[in-house]
Parts: sequence; C-alpha cells; structure tokens
Amino acid sequence: MEDELMAYTNRFRTTFETAHRKINSVVFAELNSELTGPQIFMLYMIANIGTPKQTALADKMGVKPSAITVMIDRLVQSGHVIRKHHETDRRIVLVENTELGNAILSKAETVQKEVIARGLSKLPPEELDVLVKAFEKLTSYY
Repeated sequence: MEDELMAYTNRFRTTFETAHRKINSVVFAELNSELTGPQIFMLYMIANIGTPKQTALADKMGVKPSAITVMIDRLVQSGHVIRKHHETDRRIVLVENTELGNAILSKAETVQKEVIARGLSKLPPEELDVLVKAFEKLTSYY
C-alpha cells in the first residue's frame, strides 16, 4: 500500500507542478506586463500584509532583506510601489502598492481566473465537482 501511495504522491506532485507552471506561463503571456512573476507575487504579498516593513516582507517571503530591497527598488522605479516612513518612528521604512501596482495585481488576478476557468471548462461537470471537492478536502488536512 505504501508503494502505491508513493506512486500517487509522485504523480500528484508532477501533475500539480506542471499545471502550475503551464497556468503561470499562459497568465504571463496574456497579462503582457513588464513585471516578472516574482514582482507580481511581491505586489500580492504587500497587498495581503497591508503596508509592511521591508524586513517583515522578507521574513514572510522567506528571503534575505537584501533581496527584498533590490526587488522593491525596481518596483519603486517602475511606479508600482512606494516607500514611506512610519508615522512615529522614521527609521522604519514601509512599502505600499501604488494605484498602478494595485491595477496590475487586479488585472493579473482576473487573467489568472480566466485562464483557470478555461481549463476547468474542459472537464465534464461531474469530474469538475470531484476535482474541486478533492482539492478542498486535501487542503483541509493542512
């Protein structure tokens, strides 16, 4: 039974990772943006956290602060992010998405939903239901 479970595990990992890569590839082709995938993910993280400190953003993303600084520099230069000082402690630097940053993030989310919907629409309704319920159940285990 353990060998069978490992075979399913390997098939799942391969299929999941391949689907993720293919979906991202199509999304970025259709998004037609000058931003990279990691830069859009950075915009997403900033939006989710609120107005984070750069160090908190680095911790959340599991990278060194120096890596965040370079990426934020590029997003500031392109007008997608601004840096601002904390209201009470000017030593603390916060980052925030600009209207341009929020607009590209919104567009990316819309395009991603459309791309995923196109793929899911190829499944018969009963398979679609099984797939989504299985993912929801799997997610609940973590």
